[in-house]
Amino acid sequence: MSVHSQLSSKQHTGSISMSLQAVVKGRDNSERPWKEAAHLISVSPTGSSFNLSRQCEVGTLVLLLVPLPAHMRCYDHDKDIYRVWGLVQHSARISADDKPEFHIGVAFIGKNAPASYKSDPQQHYRISGVHENGMWSVEESKTPFKKRSDVRFWQQVDLYLALIDTKHGSFGGERTVAENVSRSGAAVFSTLDVNIGDRVKFISAEYDFSGLAVVCDRQEGDDGRAKLHLKFVQAAFPVETFMKTNVMAEEV
Repeated sequence: MSVHSQLSSKQHTGSISMSLQAVVKGRDNSERPWKEAAHLISVSPTGSSFNLSRQCEVGTLVLLLVPLPAHMRCYDHDKDIYRVWGLVQHSARISADDKPEFHIGVAFIGKNAPASYKSDPQQHYRISGVHENGMWSVEESKTPFKKRSDVRFWQQVDLYLALIDTKHGSFGGERTVAENVSRSGAAVFSTLDVNIGDRVKFISAEYDFSGLAVVCDRQEGDDGRAKLHLKFVQAAFPVETFMKTNVMAEEV
């Protein structure tokens, strides 16, 4: 199946609405290579989301070959195909029948995989910061990603969600609320045009916290707002403040 793209007229800050087809490559648990064509559901310079017929473990790497427009690239602006590695941030089954389909979200980490990937394609990684070119930087994770590892506090938190421009810093944002928060992330209601892999800054004056976060998933709501699932990078939310105020929490 050939790789092609068709841009629509709808373009936003940092992301673009398009019909874009990519080839996704990876290795299974037996380290056998696989590849599959996929239509990108969303894409920005820092990540994308798409559906596959196979599950991908959060924390593992996949390679995308995609004819991304030059202005959305961090390198190889003059090449027909953009070759970029993605760290899986979200992976969930979306089909209920016998034909499996999974929604995958990845954060772009650059043109080359870490050296350790060559010796162990099943190595797990986590985001550790941002490179100068705007790509996410990663480091090896000692253990595979474990879902629901943190205590989640089910209390709304007022915050300012700032968009991040990798060249010029923050540029705009909105005041909104988090549905819940944990040490490592939060679920935030937002009208901002951000996609999986994008970076935002979570700012809470009440809890004296300002932290960079990556968008791991985006769920559209009926009220015109989306629910963004954020993972904090480099800084942890001060959950001790919640504990001091006797906020009820539950393991999720």
